Amino acid sequence: MSEDNAPDVAGHQSEMFDPEQLGEDRTLGQSLVTATRLSIERIERTIAEYRPTHIVGTVSGGRDSAAEIEFAREMGIKIDLIMHCRTGTGIQETTEFVTDYYGNLGPDFVMADAGTAYEEYVMRKGFFGIGRTAHNYSYRILKATPMRKALSRAIRQGKRGVRILLLNGARASESDNRQKNLQETRRDPAAPGNIWCNIIHDWTAADRDRYLRLRKVPINPVAVQLCRSGECMCGTMQTQQVRAEAAAIYPEWGAQLDELERRVKAKHGWGWGETMPHPSDPRQIDMFQPMCVGCTADGLSATDRNHLMEKNDVQG
Repeated sequence: MSEDNAPDVAGHQSEMFDPEQLGEDRTLGQSLVTATRLSIERIERTIAEYRPTHIVGTVSGGRDSAAEIEFAREMGIKIDLIMHCRTGTGIQETTEFVTDYYGNLGPDFVMADAGTAYEEYVMRKGFFGIGRTAHNYSYRILKATPMRKALSRAIRQGKRGVRILLLNGARASESDNRQKNLQETRRDPAAPGNIWCNIIHDWTAADRDRYLRLRKVPINPVAVQLCRSGECMCGTMQTQQVRAEAAAIYPEWGAQLDELERRVKAKHGWGWGETMPHPSDPRQIDMFQPMCVGCTADGLSATDRNHLMEKNDVQG
């Protein structure tokens, strides 16, 4: 795609569906009809404002990103690249599903792979701890940096004037905090040429699930079992109960985490999903964490964070 010729969604209006017509023919329901209209208006507005040279769909392996990708394709948006972030903390079956399905969907596919960064970090400094501040460190090391590097290798390649629009599946209705504070679009503060857009910002979970059923979109079996993608299980926003459930269903993942925790605790004294003895600086909190939809939703409110800490105090 030429840097001077941004995608013209408005110019392809005839190729895009009419949500009201779909509401009659394919029973989207009024709530989803309204949500899809808002999504169309949002993406048209975002493309007109930022004039991206490339559009990237991001997929975690969860339901939100499944709806994001399917809806963008149905809108007629030309997706240049689909990107998945492998943090090294997640369940292998999610990576396999994403690679098998999205790697063969049509657009080029790239894995933003954190490699061994997680194990190396926790062996050197201990587990991240729990809560929003801990999650910020985890996000930067395991997602933000690998994604920026992957985009540079696959698209930017040292060229100037490259503006990348990244589609994301974050939804405002996931929590009261997100409803008040989640921005529809935002530039990556560390890479201003990357613009994130929450394409299904206004959708409810019911809207999303209805849409996925109607479109017969394959769902990651891990997401079916755990009600989350299972990709990022770094321990900063997951409870011990979540860990136990995941380990019961995916014992290989559980055994690997048990072994890593054994080595880290022997060296540093605290385990996965436990409070660090010396919390990191809260001034370094960054709420810009677009590919951590589910886990940040788990930890957005003070009540949720306190509950998480109490559970770990009891179980630790």
